[in-house]
Order: sequence, then structure tokens, then C-alpha cells
Amino acid sequence: MMDWRFPDLSNKIVLIYLTNQCDEHNVVLAQPHFEQQGDKLFIVGVFAEGTTANDWASGVHTAVAWDNVEQYLVFDSLEDYFYRISLANENQTLQ
Repeated sequence: MMDWRFPDLSNKIVLIYLTNQCDEHNVVLAQPHFEQQGDKLFIVGVFAEGTTANDWASGVHTAVAWDNVEQYLVFDSLEDYFYRISLANENQTLQ
């Protein structure tokens, strides 16, 4: 069996880019952790507050199949995530 090592995501916020999806299908997770369900590995957590349209899914538990993850970014906090998003939005208006 392979020695799988996963990052420690305790107390982090994770922005997940899904394979073959547009930006509208990104997932921002709070309380992320890895979990084996059946024969598949998932990254499990709750939708972070303020990251879904009208906050309709805030706090809802979700699981994303790890093999559907194209890229992920790890933030120290929700505040850090929103701060960096605001920087990206500022930079877009300057171009």
C-alpha cells in the first residue's frame, strides 16, 4: 500500500478548482479534511460563509472527490481569503 501524505488543513480555508469546470463551480471549504468514503478519497468540509450566491449553502457539509480537484489554494482564514479576493478585484480594475 502506498504511503499517502496529505497536507494538514486544520483551521484553514481551501479554495478548490474542479477539473473541467468554469469559475462558477469552485468550492470554498471551511473545516476541510480528507476522508475515505467507499473506495474513493474526498476532501470534506462545509461551504465557507459568504462564498456562495446569497449564502444559500453556507455551513452545509459537502464532499469533493479528490480525483476531481485540478488545483487548490490554502488560506490561513476566511478573512485572508476575502482580503486576497479584494486584491484580485482591485488589480482587475487597474488593467
